[in-house]
Amino acid sequence: DAHLRTLAYRRAVTRLYNHRVRHRHVKMGGLVLRKAEVSDPTRSRGKLAPNWEGPYRVVEVVRDGTYTLAIMEGQVLPRT
Repeated sequence: DAHLRTLAYRRAVTRLYNHRVRHRHVKMGGLVLRKAEVSDPTRSRGKLAPNWEGPYRVVEVVRDGTYTLAIMEGQVLPRT
């Protein structure tokens, strides 16, 4: 009985999450911002530093949610 309630709860939470979240589909050539944590994981610039960097151009869509980025001049960024 408890197991069934847990499964029902998980289904309800999943349905609520899927209803509220917006999936973003970025196309090649689109402009995006990158989270600043990627280039500065230790946050050594302090808490008042900008949270986002960019804009960057999407060069390649590797898979859903994973992209290869380049700066506006065309240089491809490593590990993006």
